[in-house]
Amino acid sequence: MKAAEYVESLETTKPELPGHKPSTSHSVETATLETDAADIEFDDDVIFEPVEFGPVKLLGLVELILKNRSRMHIMLREPSLKSELIPRFLAISLIGFLFFGVAMSVVLSSTGSWPELTAIKDYLDGQHGALIDFPNLNSTGPTTSDSQSTLADNPWLNGAAAKLILAYSLGLIAATGICLPSLYFYGLLAGIKMSMLDVTIHALKSKATAAVALVGILPIYAAISMGMVIFGAPASLLKFTLILGLVLPFIAGFWGTASLYVGFASLCDTLPLERRHRRECFLRRLVLSWSACYTAIMPIMIFTLWQSMGGEL
Repeated sequence: MKAAEYVESLETTKPELPGHKPSTSHSVETATLETDAADIEFDDDVIFEPVEFGPVKLLGLVELILKNRSRMHIMLREPSLKSELIPRFLAISLIGFLFFGVAMSVVLSSTGSWPELTAIKDYLDGQHGALIDFPNLNSTGPTTSDSQSTLADNPWLNGAAAKLILAYSLGLIAATGICLPSLYFYGLLAGIKMSMLDVTIHALKSKATAAVALVGILPIYAAISMGMVIFGAPASLLKFTLILGLVLPFIAGFWGTASLYVGFASLCDTLPLERRHRRECFLRRLVLSWSACYTAIMPIMIFTLWQSMGGEL
């Protein structure tokens, strides 16, 4: 019955004349669809246009980290770019941690007190009260007038500043390398199809994100710290500020952890639709577990490198 009515409607339909605006139900439906499409709000982070990848540049990756992380995650899936992305993410991380080491060395040297480390074994045995101490924090610089002693106490001349920079730069990267196998295993547990190379890229991407965030925090911290030194803040408050500066990479690491989770979650589209939501929840817990392991290993790695390079910074 419906087929007969449809044929009859086709026979009674008038032909459209040139320049005549159709008034059929089809035109009404088309206008409705066009009106509805105009009301749709699109997310700025979603990329609909075809993505074309040019040469991978260092500053271009930094710009993607800051402005367009969705495009960066698409780049991570391009097989031809993987060999270029790994050294560039590593370079961004090292440059960011280098800036941190230099800025922290400037702040510490301006206080006239360089941190002294206590061996972990001695600290656990109760022989010392703190792992990190700041002797002569109230003084504004070396108190001796002897020029040779002054040169020996200068952290930029006796190698203490270089040890600080190397300890943080190498320690943060080495801790990531140690935790890579566990991150690969966690990805397999979540059911994500990715190779060890993919895990390395995502880990270095999160490390580069943390380094960029660290560089963004550094000017604010340096301004506050130098202001406290200039205006003579109490020693207890200044000590707290210096310790806060030493843990700034851990604070910036939250941005890296978030980037790591988003990168892993974007790979969940390779899973069947009926299991995707459950796997994403499981993946969230695995990434948090890996972040906890990395947070425990990273300070131990940095502290060990400190002692291996002299035991005191």
